[in-house]
Amino acid sequence: MSSFILIFTLILISGLIAVAGDWVGLKIGKKRITIFGLRPHYTAIFITVVTGILITSITISILSITSTDVRTALFGMEELKEKLSNLSQEVQVQNVQLSTTKKDLEIRTSQLQELENKYQNLSDDISIKTGQLEELTITKEELTKEKENLDKEIKELQSTIQSLYSGISWIREGNVILGPDEQIATSIIQGGKPIEEIRDHLIRFLNTISDRVLAMGAKRDERTNQVFIISQQEFEDLIQRIHKTDSNKEMVIRLLSSINVIEGEPIVAYFGLMENKLVFKAEEEILSEEIKNSKDVKEIEKQLFLLLRKVNILAVKEGIIPNPKSSFVGTISANNFYQTIRNILESENALNVSVISQNNTWSIGPLKVRMETMPIQSPNPSSE
Repeated sequence: MSSFILIFTLILISGLIAVAGDWVGLKIGKKRITIFGLRPHYTAIFITVVTGILITSITISILSITSTDVRTALFGMEELKEKLSNLSQEVQVQNVQLSTTKKDLEIRTSQLQELENKYQNLSDDISIKTGQLEELTITKEELTKEKENLDKEIKELQSTIQSLYSGISWIREGNVILGPDEQIATSIIQGGKPIEEIRDHLIRFLNTISDRVLAMGAKRDERTNQVFIISQQEFEDLIQRIHKTDSNKEMVIRLLSSINVIEGEPIVAYFGLMENKLVFKAEEEILSEEIKNSKDVKEIEKQLFLLLRKVNILAVKEGIIPNPKSSFVGTISANNFYQTIRNILESENALNVSVISQNNTWSIGPLKVRMETMPIQSPNPSSE
């Protein structure tokens, strides 16, 4: 509303100044008055110009007094341009900073997203590990109970074994069916097999042998109903040893009696474990000796039996398991044995007798051999 009043006032004042100027010019023209030595006609023009200048000056003055924007437009334009330029530069700087800030914000947002994903993954892992920990805790409790039961069983077995070693068991009378450390049976198993498969193999092995020793006169234990009394810890240790053995190795499981076993009693036993390795190759000479010629058959037999005894000792030393009853590791054909005797009887000189392995022989045995005789070459007499 004030703007309309100001415009109306300016129009009114401009009109009054124009009328006043025209009136002054008219009076001067009639009276022929001159200013600054000008002719009356030019003086009137001068008055008109002055009147226009006054109108403009008064208009500008009033506008300047009443409006800050007009004063700024008339007298502060350069300053305003400079400020506008500075503001434009600041705006550009702010825009650059805003762009940089946006990029930083995007980077931070991406990093925040990655951290949130990691946090989520870690939370999931924690949940899984917590579940596994609970399962392990339950398993630990079950194993602890199982261990307590096994410890109890071990104590019972130790008590049983102690009773077998003490008191009246030392003055038992009866038929001895097994001696101490006597081999009861053997079995072969490949190393590196799964634990459960090894366990099943051993149980089948013991069940098979139980029938044999029961036929020999052994008796089941009244408490456990088992023929063999074997430490549970030793049983588990044997399983682990076979399991940890290289899968390319063949192992021999030996079942041996711990003490003398009297007919009508259970058998206190233990396990032996060894690799079933190749001891002698086929056609390999095991041992050879010079046998002097003789016409006494018994003397020749004695020397050959002594040679075979040495072969037996050597084979056991090399790792062949002997027969538990005879302590021998193998056999020889009767025809070959007596043919060797005939060869010695018919020879006029001493013979070299070699004991040869007929087949590839492993630790489990048996060793099958034959004898071969070769004449010993006498050195040629030196010529004089």
